This record gives sequence, structure tokens and C-alpha cells, in this order.
Amino acid sequence: MEQSTPRKRAPRPKLKMPLIGNMLGGSGNASSKDPSFFSGKLTPMIIAAVVIIYGIDYFRTKNDTHRVYQGVSDIKEMVWEGKVAKKWANIIPPNSEIHYVFQLIDAKGEVQTVDLGNDKAGLGDFVMPKNTLIKKAGSLDVTVKRYFKNDTTITLKY
Repeated sequence: MEQSTPRKRAPRPKLKMPLIGNMLGGSGNASSKDPSFFSGKLTPMIIAAVVIIYGIDYFRTKNDTHRVYQGVSDIKEMVWEGKVAKKWANIIPPNSEIHYVFQLIDAKGEVQTVDLGNDKAGLGDFVMPKNTLIKKAGSLDVTVKRYFKNDTTITLKY
């Protein structure tokens, strides 16, 4: 019995990814490439723009002078007279300690981020966004002005 040689099939074209096309190479020779607008020009420009934007954001935040005030000595030196813009809580897992952190914006528009740390007075429970906080330098007495309740003065305890 004689075996016939199997028929040779035509080579299959390479699969192309949408919007990327032949940009990554590996499909045929250079003379047969048919560059489209998306694979030839638009996609590399988008990738370059994204890399540049991430680079700018990285170096801008790296050199930022934003400081988080924490500890008794830092908080005692500060003067607060502004509204609370944001408030959140950091929960530290081993003992489930709650550190309340909030951002104050004063009349000049300066932002101060304060970490209350192990405050035993519970100021974090009283403070809500849009409340006004007033504190003098050298004191741990904080006055919380709220809209629908009387003003409350709380002494921070550490």
C-alpha cells in the first residue's frame, strides 16, 4: 500500500488584538504589513501619554510637602480655626486601635491633616465633615461648632 502525502494547507494569518494590531510584531515580514491608524499612530501615542501622566503624578506627590500632624507635641503647637473637609479612621489590626484622621481647611485655604492617634477623649466621634474646629496654640481644648447642636468643648487626653 502506498501512502499519499498529505495535502499542505495554506499558512493561517496571525491573530491581531483590537486597537493594537501589528504593533508588537511577530506577524509576517515588514513589506506585507498594512499599518492602520490605530496600530501605527494612535496606540503608541496613548501609551506614551499615560506613561508621562503617571510620571508627573509620581514626582509631584514625591516632592509634596504635605505633612500629617500627629502626637501630643505637634497637636498642642497647632492653631485650629477651620472646617473639617474629610474624616476617616485607620484601624490598626493587632488590638483594633482606631486612629481618627481628619483634614482641616482654614480661612486662607490651607489644608492641615491631623492624626489624633490614641486620643482618649473621643474627639473623632464628635467631629463630622463641615463642622468647625477652634483650638488655640499651647492648649488641648478643642471647641466643636456644629449646625444643629450646641457648641462642645473637648479636652484632648493622651
